[in-house]
Amino acid sequence: MSKNFKYFVLIISFFIATTSLLHISPWRSDPIMTWKLNVNYWLTVVLLPLDSRPPCTQFVEQLGQITGIRVLLPQQELLDNYQTPANKKELRIWLRQVSSQADAAIISTDMLIHGSLLASRLSMGSNEDTNEVLDLLTVIHQENPYLKMYAFNIIPRLLIADNQENITYQRNMLKYSVIKDQVYTFENAEDIKTTHSLEKQLPANVIQHYTALYEKNTTLNLALLNMVEQGTLAGLVIGQDDGQPFGIPNMNKQQLQHQLSQKPSLANKVFITRGTDEVAISLLGHIVMENSNDRPKVFVMYSDHDAAQIIMPFMPHTVAKTVQEKMRIAGAVEAKKIDDADFILYIHVGTSNNQSTFSSSAEQVRTLLDQGYRVALVDLTEHFQVSETLLPVLLAQKVAIPKLIAYAGWNTTSNSIGTAVTQASIFTKALKKDGNLAEIMAIYKENLEFLTARFLDDLYYQKEINPYINKQLQRRKIDPYHLQTVYYQTNIQVQKMMVSKANHLLREGLVNYPITIRTDQGLEQIIITDLETQTYLPWQRTFEIWIKPTLALTAIKKS
Repeated sequence: MSKNFKYFVLIISFFIATTSLLHISPWRSDPIMTWKLNVNYWLTVVLLPLDSRPPCTQFVEQLGQITGIRVLLPQQELLDNYQTPANKKELRIWLRQVSSQADAAIISTDMLIHGSLLASRLSMGSNEDTNEVLDLLTVIHQENPYLKMYAFNIIPRLLIADNQENITYQRNMLKYSVIKDQVYTFENAEDIKTTHSLEKQLPANVIQHYTALYEKNTTLNLALLNMVEQGTLAGLVIGQDDGQPFGIPNMNKQQLQHQLSQKPSLANKVFITRGTDEVAISLLGHIVMENSNDRPKVFVMYSDHDAAQIIMPFMPHTVAKTVQEKMRIAGAVEAKKIDDADFILYIHVGTSNNQSTFSSSAEQVRTLLDQGYRVALVDLTEHFQVSETLLPVLLAQKVAIPKLIAYAGWNTTSNSIGTAVTQASIFTKALKKDGNLAEIMAIYKENLEFLTARFLDDLYYQKEINPYINKQLQRRKIDPYHLQTVYYQTNIQVQKMMVSKANHLLREGLVNYPITIRTDQGLEQIIITDLETQTYLPWQRTFEIWIKPTLALTAIKKS
């Protein structure tokens, strides 16, 4: 799809997107419909994203807005468009120019070197690109010594990249990678035999390219780690793309962890974590806490006693380990007592075997909210099925979901936990500053809109609409990852279905649930009265959506 056509589609989408707008409220109220939030930003952060998808761009910008941070993003035309890499050279120029305007920067080295996450899986960047980017970071630091630069680099996923050359060998290469790690760990004779057998079945150039990908990645990560040690970078996150408990990516991660363990001075500056799309979000949370010297206290709860130790799909370790990693990046500390916490991180792990417990979990969430606790809900699913999610049960049992301070259930466990921890951390931090009714309502509005987007996207789109549309397309022999000529009509269908879901969510879950807020004049109550949504498919595939809810809030007039 040409870029001109892409922008035409986006413009048309905004004009034709049906919006959901209802007004359902029996309360006597004073409407406060619009505000200009955070006109005076207290921090400016440059974001050089991993790619152009909403989680890597829009999410960070919206979360920054909640806490009064201005996020500077490159122009859309410089970024990648699905399988078309970004304009790397122009992005490097942009980054150097804009850095003088900022207090901090979040920089994806994969974007600067390769042109996107997808391009990095194919190692499209050269050694020259890598050297130019390392030199660029040094120059930017020299020109802007007070700019705090936080880089992040991704260890490639376990599964070999999708292209015509690799597709035939994906299954055997995955097996080879897993057994290679098992041999390294256990030295089992049968595994060694299997490794030799696979090496005979797989082309030597495919194995060489796969292993070279991780070797180059480790070399780059070590160079970035040294830049933190030298003070060029303020911090570094090394994320790990989709994996399993064993595989060559885990071997590389362990090597880096060993190197890091030898440098105790970097303990709170360099983080190695499972995750990709949410890393910039987590770094934003880290920057907020570093600049405010405020570490959120979090009480962690699980929906059942087995949840913490489950290893979810695409994850190399347990849910509890992921929680620890994401909290550490955000600068959060675990509270031992619930009443000592700034918020509760409630982790629901839905499986095919524990659905009988969902009702009691929903009642537990209701009790926490009714007692005035701030709750961030992570809604994980073992098989990415709507039947495994907790949110529909909360809606059915009339739990006041607008009282949640965060919700996430998108894609992988690390994506969801990282997003919820950051949203809850920055929102509770924003509320610590005194403000009048309009100011506090503005903060709530930004947070509630991000919360509503997560309800609509993480549940309704990802668990219901996306599978439905994919089945329709596949029946017509159309690849949901390559929409081509059916993009426009698929986009319209998505918009219509999302409007229906937005109306349902507004009617069943958002209106008529008063939210108590604290202002400099004391306690007040607000409610959601209206919801408008704009939605479109940002890429030529159905995997993700761009969505922007706009809420109307009303302050309830005191009798």
